[in-house]
Amino acid sequence: MNVQELSALLQSKGVPPGAYSIGSDSSESYCLLPEQGSWRVYYSERGNRNDERVYANEADACQALLDLLLRDRSVQSYLRQN
Repeated sequence: MNVQELSALLQSKGVPPGAYSIGSDSSESYCLLPEQGSWRVYYSERGNRNDERVYANEADACQALLDLLLRDRSVQSYLRQN
């Protein structure tokens, strides 16, 4: 999976766009960034990168972000209500 496929999948599942950011840092959301030849996935909060993980390839990073979002309680609650 690449970032375009991930974006389409998240949209089709109804994951709120404010819960994640692909390609840029956005506070109070899960982020996926290409950086220094790797892919980084983390939760951005108050300018801090929490639980940052580094992946060697795009597919693994995309899968990690998808897993994080679908396990997040706020996202799960949103999906149940909508």
